[in-house]
Amino acid sequence: MTTDAVLDIRPAVLEPGAAGRPPAPRRTARILVVDAEGIVRFGLRQLFAPDPHLALIGEAATPRDALVVADRCPPDLVILDVDLGRGDGAGVDLARTLLERHRGVRILVLTGCRDREIMLRAVRLGVHGYVRKGADTADILRAVHTLLRGESVFDSGSGAGVVSPDVPRDDDRPPVRGLGSAMLTERENQVLRLLAVGMSNREIGRRLVISEATVKFHVRNLRDKLDVRRRTEIVYTATRQGIV
Repeated sequence: MTTDAVLDIRPAVLEPGAAGRPPAPRRTARILVVDAEGIVRFGLRQLFAPDPHLALIGEAATPRDALVVADRCPPDLVILDVDLGRGDGAGVDLARTLLERHRGVRILVLTGCRDREIMLRAVRLGVHGYVRKGADTADILRAVHTLLRGESVFDSGSGAGVVSPDVPRDDDRPPVRGLGSAMLTERENQVLRLLAVGMSNREIGRRLVISEATVKFHVRNLRDKLDVRRRTEIVYTATRQGIV
């Protein structure tokens, strides 16, 4: 869901004076799974089954079938693979259609796709989360609940793939980039590009020959300038704004 309609999955709290009255039941989130692999759909069905706050309203292997299900029973969250086994990014076009047709729907991309262009299209389109199929089931379930709270999830593995498999050379782009009223310094650009390929603070420090504390300082500045709260959101936001 977007911020216009965020599903509150926090424990219910009794209002003052409501003692003795049962708390209002928490609404169950409707989930649609779209993946060409039957084993993946089965695995997600098993994963969600024990959770009383998640209801799988349907599953589909093709964009056409997914739209039939979504139009019949609008989902709160769609979990989809971007290539759907075709290698052409059909899932990206499906995501665009779902976002246009169903206001408030949230989309979690769960994929093994490593095609940079396809993943860039998905991120720029505005999907709310991006998780690798190799992620632990606990992480996938956590990502689902995070998206239903109105937040976003982009794991470091997918972030590396989204931006580039290689670190750009310093002469590939200008040393200082504009960011609204803020500006990224040359060093911040270097740190950002290394974050984009999944390097840790220690690895970035070794690469740039600076201390880990200095890297943390630059990462904190990037969070402030990009107006994000988490390290994992830095690359996503920079990609959406065309900085990376």
